[in-house]
Amino acid sequence: MDPRAVLRVAALAGALLAPPVAAQGYPPGYGQQPGYGQQPPGYGQQPPGYGQQPPGYGQQPPGYGQPGYGQPGYGGQPPPGYKKRDNTRDEVEIGFLYATSVAYGVGTGIWFSAEVGIDDPGLFLIPPALLGVAAPIGVYFLDDPSMPRGMPAAIAAGMAIGAGEGIGIASYQFVTAKEEDAWGFKGLARATTLGATAGAVGGFAVGYYLEPSPKSTVLTTSAVAWGAAIGSMFGYGGSEAGVGYGVANDSASLGGLIGYNLGLAAGAAVGAVYIPSWEQIGWMWGGAGIGAAVSLPVFLFYAGDDGPPAKRGLLFMGTATTLGIAAGAIFASGAVDDYELAENERPAPSLAAITTIAPLVEPGALGVQVGGTLF
Repeated sequence: MDPRAVLRVAALAGALLAPPVAAQGYPPGYGQQPGYGQQPPGYGQQPPGYGQQPPGYGQQPPGYGQPGYGQPGYGGQPPPGYKKRDNTRDEVEIGFLYATSVAYGVGTGIWFSAEVGIDDPGLFLIPPALLGVAAPIGVYFLDDPSMPRGMPAAIAAGMAIGAGEGIGIASYQFVTAKEEDAWGFKGLARATTLGATAGAVGGFAVGYYLEPSPKSTVLTTSAVAWGAAIGSMFGYGGSEAGVGYGVANDSASLGGLIGYNLGLAAGAAVGAVYIPSWEQIGWMWGGAGIGAAVSLPVFLFYAGDDGPPAKRGLLFMGTATTLGIAAGAIFASGAVDDYELAENERPAPSLAAITTIAPLVEPGALGVQVGGTLF
């Protein structure tokens, strides 16, 4: 065979067998990745320790999340003696103000009818009916939004205490003045309405600026009642012997008025620096009743005709009532009770408490031993 023919056949075979890119002048292997489709050794495996948290991760440092001194526990139960609550009035408190406002409206209406001289009963009762409805409506708008805790009680107590002050003054004027100078019903209505109105304004100011606890307000209201009762006992019991009931009533009225204001001053002063518990207030009322009851036998000693007048026994009754109130305040618990404490209120410590009562047996004697704490 012709050698040149062999070379042409070999060249043709080489051209047919060569890759197309090589035939187009591209370098060999262009477009192919070295080891394409194969992952390097260890690919997809996490390094040692990956995904493991360091020691102590997720644990809070010591003391984290624990409340500061005097604060309720974070996310847990509050410490003993502290139950946080908001400072919004409750339903009992606003209900007391609604009831007092109705009485205030009716009383004011009666004063108006008496002042303008309405004699017809049907016409006389119209102002009390209108004002008896208008007053609680005014409370409704005053309570929108809800008043802070202590405000409704302060306003209601102010109206009640002011009305009592007016009644006390009018009563004393009635028993001491001559018949032609007596104020009469119209003067009584004026004094009561004026006192209740001034008391409502004063109660609002006290509630707004001092933010008293409702328990302090109840204590003050109770104190004026105790003071009036005890003052009347001392006034009547200390009146001159041998005088008629008319003169003795003058002394009782004066003593009651003085006791009323002394009770008001004492209750307001104590309530400003000390917040009692409901238990203490209840025990004080109970102590007053017990003191008055156990003093009743003293009148048996005045059965004779030649002794001092029996009304002197009221002096002992007033003393026993006072001691009963003091005992109730001292020995009742001042701890937190069914009402939670507001943010600005703290538990009132008990001055004294009885912790143990047990029989006492001694040679030749048998008795009772009482133990407790003082301060």
